[in-house]
Amino acid sequence: MLGFAVMIEQLLAALTRALATRERHVLAPADKTVAAVLVPLASVDGELHLLLTRRSHLLSHHRGQVAFPGGRHHAEEDRDLLTTALREAHEEIGLEPADVRVLGPLDDIETVSTRFVITPFVGVVPHPYCWRPSQAEVAAIFTVPLRVLQAPGGARQELWDFGGEQIPIDTYPVAGHVIWGATQRITRNLLDVIATLA
Repeated sequence: MLGFAVMIEQLLAALTRALATRERHVLAPADKTVAAVLVPLASVDGELHLLLTRRSHLLSHHRGQVAFPGGRHHAEEDRDLLTTALREAHEEIGLEPADVRVLGPLDDIETVSTRFVITPFVGVVPHPYCWRPSQAEVAAIFTVPLRVLQAPGGARQELWDFGGEQIPIDTYPVAGHVIWGATQRITRNLLDVIATLA
């Protein structure tokens, strides 16, 4: 197990360097809502997992979807976007900011229908952990091994019906959930960066 721990630490160190030195795609918010999410990585049984949530059906935006913990930036209380991501993760899943080892930001992305500009921050979180999901916001917390997402066939494109129109949607069907939309694009960006480390 010690060997796995060393390999994971080497990968995380390389990922930290890559996130710090790569040219990041930054979007100007303009008339869109500024938001940030935490992209949590955890070492589970000797391998890296991605931690995700399934949003509550009570929410007004993206209800029932697989997501990373995060939300809108509050300029009056958040020092910066990283503060937003950590605050939201604490509110949504009970993750203490001091328990997060921040590795760096991924590319900004924007949502089309809800008009958000999202900055994702990759961070390492402890496992196991005493998660405290917000009943109003989070229906489930789960992890997925990175190897499952990286495997051939892990990413799929499906035709979904939106108002009678068939639209191709990129997905990662995992653990009884479907990662799509903004969360899928953030996940793909993370996997693309990791692929450059090999």
